[in-house]
Amino acid sequence: MLNATAQKLGDSTVLRCQGRIVIGNAYSILRNAVLRQTQVRTLILDLAQVDRIDAGGLGVLLGLREWAYSHAIRFQLMNVMNRVERVLELTKLDRVFEFCSVEDMLQLLRFAAATAPRSVDQANQRFMKDCRYSVEGQDTPPAAQRNSLPAGTRARAQEWAGVPADMNAVQTGARISNEG
Repeated sequence: MLNATAQKLGDSTVLRCQGRIVIGNAYSILRNAVLRQTQVRTLILDLAQVDRIDAGGLGVLLGLREWAYSHAIRFQLMNVMNRVERVLELTKLDRVFEFCSVEDMLQLLRFAAATAPRSVDQANQRFMKDCRYSVEGQDTPPAAQRNSLPAGTRARAQEWAGVPADMNAVQTGARISNEG
């Protein structure tokens, strides 16, 4: 099962994926989550909590990469873990995809903080709005499990980037059904 949570950061979106990108509903969940991101300049897939990907999942990633480039959206992968990394290396797709580093992410946070309105409520509504994408009827994980950064690391990254510590993402529960 795959869950994907989109977090807007200025004109960029980080799509945090959790689960497996394997045959079944995962392809359409990932595809729908990405295709909704039409008003961004950069789309980053955070794969820290993806433990497996199959050949079809690689095909979906390649298709989404092409879609993004055709819409002038920069498409990057971030936090690729061991099993997925090995698959990318074996297929030589590690040479095809662009990867987002921690330094890139900190620059993105700095930019989002610099362009953010001063009111925390406005900031939450404007650029930190989250949407969850999952199979209908599936429970969503607790907030601590949705974040790929350990508890203290996120606060430190926000502090370094100049993001106020009391600025938290607003969670909305948009569900996608794969019926029809």
